[in-house]
Amino acid sequence: MKKRLPVLAMAALIASAWPEGTMSANPPSRTLPLQGDIWITGTIQRGSGQYAPGDYTTILLDRPSTSPCNDKVVTDILLGQGGTPAPTLLLPYLNQRVAVRGRVICPNSGIQFSPQPDVVFPVW
Repeated sequence: MKKRLPVLAMAALIASAWPEGTMSANPPSRTLPLQGDIWITGTIQRGSGQYAPGDYTTILLDRPSTSPCNDKVVTDILLGQGGTPAPTLLLPYLNQRVAVRGRVICPNSGIQFSPQPDVVFPVW
């Protein structure tokens, strides 16, 4: 026991010297690929003017990811087609967790996901 005390004290001293977050167990978020078909999972939600005017749908991601548009961490992404929000896109899946295939695009308004509506699967 006497031999372990200095080792524990040294370990505590070293651990306290590290800046917060460097010993975090959370892995860094992955950057979403741009313009390639990908699968993402998340919950379909109705937007209310935070990302675009009017009604629209978003997907709340299961895991935060880094946007390829501006290198910021995103937790939800506006759904749309051709760079414009689509208010009824994936609306039948509202408040459901889904896996969906589509492409990430970067219109002037920020990150957007263009899903393929015929390739959506509810996740239970």
